[in-house]
Amino acid sequence: MQAWFAEIDIAELIFYGAAAVFAIAVLIYYMRSGKPVKNAVMGMLSGTVTLIAVHIFGGRIGLAVPLNGLTAFAALVFGAPGVAAVCIIELLTGLA
Repeated sequence: MQAWFAEIDIAELIFYGAAAVFAIAVLIYYMRSGKPVKNAVMGMLSGTVTLIAVHIFGGRIGLAVPLNGLTAFAALVFGAPGVAAVCIIELLTGLA
C-alpha cells in the first residue's frame, strides 16, 4: 500500500503550496485592515462578479475563461485582480 503523498506530482505540490502561501498573505492583509470581514466579503464579491462577467461576455472578445476550482479560488481569494491574472494567463497560454 502506497502512501497518499506518493501519488502527488511535484508541480501540483508546488502549485498548492504557492496557493496556500498567497492565501495566507491575503488573510493577513484582511486581518490587519480596519474592517476585515467587510473587506474580505467585498473582495470576494468583486472577484465573483468579475469572474461571472468574464465567463459570460468573454467569448465576444475571444476570451474563454472556464468556471472551475482554479478560477473560483482566484476570484474568491484575490478578487478582481485574481480574475485579471487568470484572464492574462488564458490569453497568453490558453491553460486557465
